[in-house]
Amino acid sequence: MQLLIKLQNIAYTCRIVHLCAMLDLNNPDTRESVLLERLSSGSSLVAAALAEELGLSVHTIRRDLISLEQKGVVRRVRGGAIPVSKPSPSYLVRAEHDLEDVTALAERAVGSVPERGTIFMDAGTTMDAVARRLPLGFEGLVVTPAPSVALLALERGARVHLIGGALCASGAMAAGGEAERSVATIAADVCFLGACGLWPDFGLSAEDAGEAGIKRAMALSANSSVVVASASKFERRGRHKVLESGEIHVIVTDAPPERTDPFSSAGVEFVHV
Repeated sequence: MQLLIKLQNIAYTCRIVHLCAMLDLNNPDTRESVLLERLSSGSSLVAAALAEELGLSVHTIRRDLISLEQKGVVRRVRGGAIPVSKPSPSYLVRAEHDLEDVTALAERAVGSVPERGTIFMDAGTTMDAVARRLPLGFEGLVVTPAPSVALLALERGARVHLIGGALCASGAMAAGGEAERSVATIAADVCFLGACGLWPDFGLSAEDAGEAGIKRAMALSANSSVVVASASKFERRGRHKVLESGEIHVIVTDAPPERTDPFSSAGVEFVHV
């Protein structure tokens, strides 16, 4: 996997060098084409690195990034910009079409389930996959704001406490003040969370404010937090912060080490699939 990523990066660099040799980078439209080429690979835009690579001033690159942000293509962050993430489909769409295979992640995540402990689980297709793989006859307690996770945990023989409240359509989980207050009255050993985005300087994030609130409430009421996230969730940033990078204890992921190193520097432990 790491070799494939290196080859992809080399191929990208060759395309950029070829493109720059052919085009006039004094033209703003030309520079925009180059930046859009980078974005098409899903990469973030680092102003200093781009300036050196293209032989331009950092000021010029920053001006181009402002233009792209005004067009809704990127969101500027410190030192550069990141692609604007497309809104995720609703939970019902994701559950029906299995947009991402998280089987391997779920199987590794259940290794962190305490034998007789109390665990929080949030919502989404990733948490559904984890719930399906709880040990049969699990003797602990599963606390969740997600009806789908609650039913799947019941199928495994677990005791379940369902957090009530208004359901968010995007995640099919209870959110809001009532749900957060209920969570705050429960002490858990481990909190399992899915991810909308993971960005080193922003941490774990969600697109919906209500979901971000209930996820954070669960994490703060648990002794440790385990984020289960595929490689596609790295270098993405949702609108609402859930946890700082340093507040995450463990991340279970199939992302290569070069994408997870910034989180390791913040003290996060990784379980690589």
